[in-house]
Amino acid sequence: IAQLSYTRSMDIVVHLKSIFAHHGIPQVLVTDNWPQFSCSHFQAFAVCYGFEHVTSSPRFPQSNGEAECAVQTVNRLLKKSSDPYRALLAYRATPLQNGYSPAELLMGRRLRTTVPALPSLLDPALPDYNALGAKEREKRWRDARTFDKRHKAKNLEPLVPGQEVWITDARAQGTVISAHEAPRSYRIKVPQGTLRRNRHHLVSMQTEGKGVEPVDEPVGEDTPTPTVRTRSGRVVRKPDRLNL
Repeated sequence: IAQLSYTRSMDIVVHLKSIFAHHGIPQVLVTDNWPQFSCSHFQAFAVCYGFEHVTSSPRFPQSNGEAECAVQTVNRLLKKSSDPYRALLAYRATPLQNGYSPAELLMGRRLRTTVPALPSLLDPALPDYNALGAKEREKRWRDARTFDKRHKAKNLEPLVPGQEVWITDARAQGTVISAHEAPRSYRIKVPQGTLRRNRHHLVSMQTEGKGVEPVDEPVGEDTPTPTVRTRSGRVVRKPDRLNL
């Protein structure tokens, strides 16, 4: 966490260099699509320091949920505390659901705080990363299953190059160019240029109008109106109205 007086790309790079000097250079750095991260200056910084720069899906914060949740947590800490550094110290020393604090996961030791603790508890001790990784994967799988069940989520069909789609957030029609390197993202050609969107924002134009299919049934005295059948197979009958 760093305090920025300006949000220019050069200022962000300076703070990132300071963080990398303390904790090392990551293999992959995930950011959003701010202009500060997509400019040539930041790309040159990524090449110079040898890390892969990955951006989340535009206008889809859910694809970068870990960072969004971390920002919300830090904002709540800073608003509620008169001493922000002490609040950050308490947050980094508090154990998570897996039993380890963020400091233990990063540095392999507990931090000394104002809470009394035995000196032996402050000795460096690396967590069992194999068991921890298995526990985290199981927890994420359970969370994903609960989320999908609650929101009735389902996998969308993949798109192919040349397919016509409707971009819901831009309210425009486009053509799929290719799949993006990021999961469930596509490059879309529009009259103004090229866009990148998550599959969540794209509706295939080829399926438009296929939601209902007419059903040929004999028309009798009691069924003066035709019926239609939905995609799920349910028969829909139009209501009978009096011709007054």
